[in-house]
Amino acid sequence: MSAFLAALRLSRRGIGRARARSALIIVMIGLPILALTAVLTVDVSRDIDPRERLTMDLGAADAKVTNRAAEPIRQDVTGDGWEPRRERPLRERSQAEIQAVIGSGRIIPMSEDIREYWNGTDYTSAGVREIDLRDPMAAGMFPLLRGRYPQTADEVVVTAFLKAEVGSTIRYTRDDVPKRVVGAVVKQPNRFGITLIGLPGSLIPVRTATAVEEPWAAERSWLVDTPAPITWNETRRINQAGVTVLSRAVLEDPPSVGDGPAQDIRGWLDSRGINALLVGVMGVTLAVIEVVLLAGPAFAVGLRRRRRELALISAQGGSARHLKLVVLADGLTLGLAAAVLGIAGGVGAARGITSYIGVWPLGEMGPFEVPAGQIALVAILGVFSGVAAAVVPAVQAARADVVAALTGRRAKVRDRAGWPLLGLILLVAGVGAMISGIRMADSVVLFGAVIGLLGLVMVTPRLVRLIGGLAGGLPLPFRLAARDASRNRGRTAPAIVAVLAAAAAFSAFTVGIASERRAFEEHYRMLYPMGATAVYGNDVTEESWKKIRPIVERVLPGVPLVKAYVPVDADGMVSFQQMDGACSRCMTSESGFGHLPAGGPDLLRLLLGRTDRAAETALAEGKMVIFNPKAVRDGRIRLNLSTWTADEPKERIVAVPAVVATVQGPFNVLGVMPVGAITKEGFTAKLSHLVVDPAVARLTREQEQRLSGPVRAITTKVAVRTERGSRRDERPDLILWVMAAFASVVVLGGTFTAAGLAAADARSDLDTLSAVGARPGTRRLVAAGQAAFIAGLGVPLGLLIGLVPGLALASQVSLRRDSMQEIGLNGVPFERMGVILSVPWPELLAVGIGLPLAVALIAMAFARTGTTLTRRMG
Repeated sequence: MSAFLAALRLSRRGIGRARARSALIIVMIGLPILALTAVLTVDVSRDIDPRERLTMDLGAADAKVTNRAAEPIRQDVTGDGWEPRRERPLRERSQAEIQAVIGSGRIIPMSEDIREYWNGTDYTSAGVREIDLRDPMAAGMFPLLRGRYPQTADEVVVTAFLKAEVGSTIRYTRDDVPKRVVGAVVKQPNRFGITLIGLPGSLIPVRTATAVEEPWAAERSWLVDTPAPITWNETRRINQAGVTVLSRAVLEDPPSVGDGPAQDIRGWLDSRGINALLVGVMGVTLAVIEVVLLAGPAFAVGLRRRRRELALISAQGGSARHLKLVVLADGLTLGLAAAVLGIAGGVGAARGITSYIGVWPLGEMGPFEVPAGQIALVAILGVFSGVAAAVVPAVQAARADVVAALTGRRAKVRDRAGWPLLGLILLVAGVGAMISGIRMADSVVLFGAVIGLLGLVMVTPRLVRLIGGLAGGLPLPFRLAARDASRNRGRTAPAIVAVLAAAAAFSAFTVGIASERRAFEEHYRMLYPMGATAVYGNDVTEESWKKIRPIVERVLPGVPLVKAYVPVDADGMVSFQQMDGACSRCMTSESGFGHLPAGGPDLLRLLLGRTDRAAETALAEGKMVIFNPKAVRDGRIRLNLSTWTADEPKERIVAVPAVVATVQGPFNVLGVMPVGAITKEGFTAKLSHLVVDPAVARLTREQEQRLSGPVRAITTKVAVRTERGSRRDERPDLILWVMAAFASVVVLGGTFTAAGLAAADARSDLDTLSAVGARPGTRRLVAAGQAAFIAGLGVPLGLLIGLVPGLALASQVSLRRDSMQEIGLNGVPFERMGVILSVPWPELLAVGIGLPLAVALIAMAFARTGTTLTRRMG
């Protein structure tokens, strides 16, 4: 213990004498800690838990009950998770029925939905609430900023996101119902930015108790004020009526063992959860290795500066263990300092962000919280990174030549004979793991990346030595830089590997994004025939279509329009699914027309791309034209007809006369049904498409825009699309730029750190160079050579090595996509795409050449050219 305390004292003194280098190490270790601490703290503060949302959800009420199902259910403590969930219509309950379920106490209704309003240029969606905010039970839910709460049905208050002045009028829904704004309220976090709030019955249509409600209809709830708190046992009793409960008493004192869905953690124990955990562990491991590699050169330089001090300790009886303790104490001390400063800076930054955004009701954040457990893990990782970065210098200190250090001579650098071989073995094993991980999991690929990176750490010193030995033909400044790098491999190799790792990560992401983009283009399934323009919308009303048709005819005068219909009943759309020849263990995709559109001969010609007289005649006779020969038997097709009822979906099998039309290749439409078949089955034919046949006219992008604007001004439930094939997906570009910025920062930081340490370490050699007549430009070229050696070796090599994990991850995605066979609705399978890989060579070449060149130019521009005169002692 006394040796350890002595080592800490020596470390403190050494850090004080080398303040600049110590500050550099603290910054390298502390910046990731600061960033992680700030992100974790902001995330926890932003995530408002149910207990912190009590005022938002309940106001001053004791509980909120919500109508969920017609049968008994089980719920979690919040009521958001409940089972069994059934995708079927839900019968409305009246307030009297809910009162009977609750028993004693007072209740007030509250409803929530999404509706549209006119924003001045178009109809747009907004959250809608119905609740009497004047009631004491609603106190605090929506604090008033200005104005007052609604008192009549034609009045609303809005959240501050909606720039509407008090006293103005809003056109609500597409019926343009006038609603007068009488106040502005605070927006609740994690809710619609724009919310309109009115009295019950003023914004959401009231349904009768026997009406059928779609699963996505308005949520009907009631705030409850009871004489006694609603306990967990009382909650379970209410669940028997199919009603969930959010109880203040249950949240403030939750049951020790719940039996609701949220208490079930088995989902985390499946393969996906384990794989996600392993991916996180591998990612943290790679980050720690990167920090160690960046800080390692600074420790190596510090070791050389302190070699005389360490030699004196050894000469006075210090053992190799004592020397290791001294150097490791540096890592421990600097790691602790970095952890403390990084955590303090991260918490301070998070506090500033929280204060700037504001805590609800003044802002979007929840109460400021510091996740002590998570931050403690981050601090431990920081300290571990500092100690790990000092391990290699500590081993070198224990093996240093004491005589050489005391006489001021440089000790000859010796490579560990077995390290390059072990590094090659690890590198090969890492590549093998990445390749085998193609058919396994992401975590295996990342594990291979970790093993391969450790192998590179062991191989790189020998590589640096070999390259340094080939520098004899270079000009003097670059020859000096290369030989200095080779002579100080303990400082150079970690920096090269850090740069290499950053470049490899960029390369892997770039390959993954390029492969994903190419797969997106090749996997594209056309929604409509090539060149066709469709004005479509299944939810467009007949009144809207009457307004849309003149617009289309005005933009496209004289162009005939192909009509397509869908069957509907009183409750919505009806589904027709084929029975025979259907795909059971495969994947299918539908066209923009759906599974089985209805229309006339013009629709059939559009889909076939040719005229089929026999098929058109059959369609005119009321027969279906089917593209899947296996689905038609004895001149009829059996279809599963699904329709919703008040209680549950009902299905029936119908057999309809049909003929077969031959199509080439896989088709994503089953066929065409005559409009008469819809009415014959008792349904209504609803217009869903107006299509321009590409054989008649092909719209330019300008014509498409001229058509889309006026049409969507009628209703946002309609869209205009011209089929032009695969569209380039530009979304991954943001990720690519972020990765490029990250890689550039690491490359620049690692290179300049190592180059700066090299310049400081070789100051006496540079001063000697100047003393014998070298110009300042020579010193600049030496600095440029030192930076170019690190970046020029690390970046291109990293880009090449990064191809392996990039191609492995891309191959893994391709194999997962092809794991299920895709078959057209006509029964013809799509050709399996196989492994789709794409390497963006222009981008990689630009980075591989441009980044080292930029690093060298920056190093040359900022290199110090002054000479420090010293007097030789002795």
